[in-house]
Amino acid sequence: MILNGSRDISFTMDLVLKDIGLFDKIARDNNVPLTLSPVMVQVFRETIEAYGPRELSPNIIRRYEDLTGLDIRAPGFPAEMVDDEPEEPGYEIVVRR
Repeated sequence: MILNGSRDISFTMDLVLKDIGLFDKIARDNNVPLTLSPVMVQVFRETIEAYGPRELSPNIIRRYEDLTGLDIRAPGFPAEMVDDEPEEPGYEIVVRR
């Protein structure tokens, strides 16, 4: 999606920030030391400031394209994602304290 240039997975920056923010909060609340997720939260916050909350999430790469002047596209990559796996029921993960 990113390399093809379409970047449309119908998922926006604000939704990514919500999800990684929830993960980050749960980890902090349970004293789990994290390195990457706080950085991801900050990167998405800054990118939302620059492009808006409803920007498509694969456009996270746009931040680096704009900073470097590079065009991160390549031929031969699909324009859309296709999930051909059969649907399965979900399950809940319970944290035991």
